[in-house]
Amino acid sequence: MSTDYDPDRYLPTIDAILSVADLEQITVKKIRNALQELFGIDFQPHKKEINDLILGRYYELLDKREENVKRAKKEKEEMERKDALLAAKLSRDELSRAGGRQVRTRETRKSPKPRAKKERAPAPNNPFNREMVLSTELQDVLGVAKLSRPQVVKQLWIYIKDRNLQNPSDKRQINCDEKLQRLFKKKMVGAFEMNKILSTHIYKPEELSAGSTPVVTTKQEADDESDVEELSSA
Repeated sequence: MSTDYDPDRYLPTIDAILSVADLEQITVKKIRNALQELFGIDFQPHKKEINDLILGRYYELLDKREENVKRAKKEKEEMERKDALLAAKLSRDELSRAGGRQVRTRETRKSPKPRAKKERAPAPNNPFNREMVLSTELQDVLGVAKLSRPQVVKQLWIYIKDRNLQNPSDKRQINCDEKLQRLFKKKMVGAFEMNKILSTHIYKPEELSAGSTPVVTTKQEADDESDVEELSSA
């Protein structure tokens, strides 16, 4: 077995193992032994160096994962906030129409007509207008596999109104038909609660296409060296 030590050769393999491993279970020794078998290298003279190299890559990957989790959480909260605002607006518009309020008109002098504002086309790169993948239950209701978040809310309200599913005494309450019961898991749902549940049925395309591949490793009864410790506690 060779004793040539070249750390740059091992970095891609270390990163590949860590990227798919359970970071709470993988150990320094397991990775070192895997490298030893793959490269035919005896790491005994360089044990400290290879261990430090593995730990360094571990902490770097851990920082990146935590950063990605925080970013994804922030994006989800922002999407839910915008969904709630849109649902509230649609609910207010519906209540206003249903109330049939009559406003007295007063004769006033004609004022110059304001200039018509040009409607801005939805920005295609805006995450809020991005086309998302819908769950099977939501597809069954809307009849399509992909929609942007605003379109999901609008089309769902169209579905509800076309079937007269709003509670006559409180338009904010929805009487669920069979399809909506499969979607919301209840017979009646409020407008704001409905929006919150919807967020669990809308996915980014990459969330479905990206999959994690488990690492196939040999189970060891016990580590026989003093440096065999969990990375998470290193």
